[in-house]
Amino acid sequence: MIVYAEYVFLENFIMNFIILSLTAKFGKVESRKLRLVLASSMGALYAFILFFPSLHFMYSMLMKVACSMLIIIVGFSPYRFRDFFRLLGIFYLITLIFGGAAFALFYFTSFNGIISNGIFYTTNISLKNIMLSCGFAYMLVNFCWGYIQKQLSREKIYTNVKIEMNGELVELKGLVDTGNSLKDPITSYPVMIVEYDAVLKLFPEYLKNAFIGSKFPNFDEITMLLHNTPWMTRLRFIPFQALGTENGMLVGFKPDSVVIERESDLKNVQEIIIAIYSKRLSKTGDYRALLHPDLV
Repeated sequence: MIVYAEYVFLENFIMNFIILSLTAKFGKVESRKLRLVLASSMGALYAFILFFPSLHFMYSMLMKVACSMLIIIVGFSPYRFRDFFRLLGIFYLITLIFGGAAFALFYFTSFNGIISNGIFYTTNISLKNIMLSCGFAYMLVNFCWGYIQKQLSREKIYTNVKIEMNGELVELKGLVDTGNSLKDPITSYPVMIVEYDAVLKLFPEYLKNAFIGSKFPNFDEITMLLHNTPWMTRLRFIPFQALGTENGMLVGFKPDSVVIERESDLKNVQEIIIAIYSKRLSKTGDYRALLHPDLV
């Protein structure tokens, strides 16, 4: 089978340029078009080893990794090792997705090609095939990257929370809410909003009755119930504003302590107020508390 050098260069250059452009986009770095063109040309020239048997040692895994590293350096010139390896990882990920998408498209269409030392060469390349495979791969990359980013961000903002009160302990899943700017007007402590059912066991019986069956707790009744009790010094009323609620009020209390676990870090918080919410915070039940950003 005849392999045309110009086709080898063209298809590799186009694919390399698109992959490097996506690497810049998802890596959130700026790079000049000229640098991307040079880096893409280097990657395209690497495929020409097929025509030089004396250079077949370049097919080794070590040389392929070295070539990809050189492409990243030429294309982006990262100053820090962390940025370099982050871009290299993104480059490999996008390359794998593009390769899989291209092979999938070629599998369902008629094509003539060969695989030599891990490099694919095709003889009936066309602009239509290149655009189709690139378009399919681009959509796949966007979908996969968005999903991965979403999952990573979800892991970062979810926390395990332990609330201790008078020797009682409750554990629940919390969500760091950047929109939660509530603070106690008296102490200026950050406020964590928690579903009532999640902290039910922390309350004495006389306080539970004030919430059960009540969408909006009677603040006068709660004050009367807690008068001359140890809970009175812990009681807080926290004003808030939300969509559809201009002058809202939440009942809160000062716990003994709150332990926030995020990844491998544990943070024991003393200066915090727990605000009680009578409805569900998450329809799916993924979390039962909204944390103030200052808490993490």
